[in-house]
Amino acid sequence: MKTWIDIDASELPRLAPRTHPLWWGILSAVAIEAAVVANLLASYFYLMAQTEGPWPPAGTEAPPILWPTVFLVLLPLSSVTMWWAGRGSDRGDKRQLAIGVTASVGLALLALVARSFQIASFDVKWSDSAYGSILWTITGFHFTHVVSAILGTAVVAVYAWRGYFNPARQLGVIVDTLYWYFVAGIFVPIYLVLILAPRIL
Repeated sequence: MKTWIDIDASELPRLAPRTHPLWWGILSAVAIEAAVVANLLASYFYLMAQTEGPWPPAGTEAPPILWPTVFLVLLPLSSVTMWWAGRGSDRGDKRQLAIGVTASVGLALLALVARSFQIASFDVKWSDSAYGSILWTITGFHFTHVVSAILGTAVVAVYAWRGYFNPARQLGVIVDTLYWYFVAGIFVPIYLVLILAPRIL
């Protein structure tokens, strides 16, 4: 027997963050994607434990440290400009919001260039070994996250320059910022595992 519960949501503000399905939806998406990244990193260590001999395999160099470190600096820096943009949105400063969001997109694009140089420097193909497969999978997965964050934030930037957002209508800014923080923050454990772990372990 099914039980139905009716809830009157007519009095809820249409764009209030914590009562809007989009706010909960982005948190759920972040939780799911964080779980995927955790599984990928656990798979990395599982494959390392199951592989006889050195890790990375003999003849394969660990990913160069320069470009991932540049990426590690630029992406969190773009989170600072996103935070600054959000502060402007809270105060109704549309110019600060537009400049901050646009700066975040620009910094993320620079970070993506650094990430591309890193990928180009890999001396292993995804089909060469288990190490190559997991390296390319994790790197590609996060690369896709960054691209999607840039595309979404570019849309927010266009609306910001057109003056769409205000303190009562900023749900798009809030959910985009939440996702942006996730994309920037999740690279820290990826950096530790893919870049530092092979040099320490």
